[in-house]
Amino acid sequence: MNKIGVIIYGCGVMGRRIAHALYNKESFEIMGAVDIDPELVGTDLGKYFPEQKKIGIIIEKDAEKVLSQAKSQAAVLATTSYLKDIAEQIIQCVKAGVNVVSTCEELSFPWKSALNKAKKIDRLAKEKEVTVTGTGINPGFLMDTLPLMLTAPCLEVKRIRVIRMMDSSKRRIPFQIKVGTGLTQDEFYKKIEKREITGHVGLVESIYMIAEGLGWNLDKAVENPPVPVVDEGEIHTGLGLVQPGKVVGLSSTAYGTMGGEEVITLVFNANAAVEDEYDEIIITGVPDIQQKIIGGVHGDVGTVAVTVNSIPKVLQASPGLKVMKDLPPCAAISAHE
Repeated sequence: MNKIGVIIYGCGVMGRRIAHALYNKESFEIMGAVDIDPELVGTDLGKYFPEQKKIGIIIEKDAEKVLSQAKSQAAVLATTSYLKDIAEQIIQCVKAGVNVVSTCEELSFPWKSALNKAKKIDRLAKEKEVTVTGTGINPGFLMDTLPLMLTAPCLEVKRIRVIRMMDSSKRRIPFQIKVGTGLTQDEFYKKIEKREITGHVGLVESIYMIAEGLGWNLDKAVENPPVPVVDEGEIHTGLGLVQPGKVVGLSSTAYGTMGGEEVITLVFNANAAVEDEYDEIIITGVPDIQQKIIGGVHGDVGTVAVTVNSIPKVLQASPGLKVMKDLPPCAAISAHE
């Protein structure tokens, strides 16, 4: 069996979890690891696996060195949510002839918000005959790819509404910080304004991916500012006990309009007070379709899985910058082939 060689570029929480998943699947082989954190550089990647074992892959700072020495087909890029911060890292990988699968939310559909960067990456990827894709659980699957797939049995689609209701206390600590856990409401708004916390990233990208998949030419896509969620009781979180009246997470809404009417609506709720977790897709059309995933999909596990399961599909795709709707449908890859 020919294994797919993969470089882990970014060894933070998500990069480590993706690396661990790849390590435990026979169809993949980790060939190298890159990070700039001085506490990580020079250590064995396996040290950060749950079982804390040596796997012989040392985390290095010099990305170009790793990319040139490791004979890999793909790099998993898990460093940041923003394309402006990751673009040069993508270009590094592409110039080395390595396909890229990234958890960067803005890369999931950059053709509206960062057209020039998207064109540059697309052009270079085609020259080097590799493929670049941004993915994850959301954006990447639950609030864009899955709704599009569910329209397949529809003769007509008039509106799509997606609701994600998630208990943020089950997510990794950086995510709980990102949604404002433990802040006062004043602190929340100030940190959002200063971009010290970001809330969720990628709702507008998801809207545009859905629209393009349906052939819709939207008037606009708008994301409303995140709204803090507070609770009257004490709430246990990964950041400690949150007192009544303090922020336990947030709610974000984005929408796309066509002909002056709201045709795509995405509602993202992530807070530690959520009791009834679910992911729901409501399609108004011919016929109407409603899907509700009771209990929801765990965001961190889902992001790891979608990223790992996308790698072979990215390798099969034609060269260039692709979004998830352009790839063959993903499916779970078993541990043993």
